[in-house]
Amino acid sequence: MLSLLLKPWIASHRETREHLSDYLEDTLDARTRARIRRHLGRCEGCRALLDSLTRTLDQLRSLGGVDQPEPAPATVATVLERIRREER
Repeated sequence: MLSLLLKPWIASHRETREHLSDYLEDTLDARTRARIRRHLGRCEGCRALLDSLTRTLDQLRSLGGVDQPEPAPATVATVLERIRREER
């Protein structure tokens, strides 16, 4: 009975897990964000999942961009020639 009363106010485990990325990116509407925030306040497992996702995203961001070397002029010429042949 209590879960039925809380449903409009607190997100379920499933809803919380489905929206964790959106929660972190702050792209949820205010009502959904509040429901998930309330769920996270009560659920240790979902908080742990959020912490794990946060750490993973932070690590990915720390990698930064990878510098790509410019292709050799001969490679560019070869690729362009093949494209021209295929267009005929």
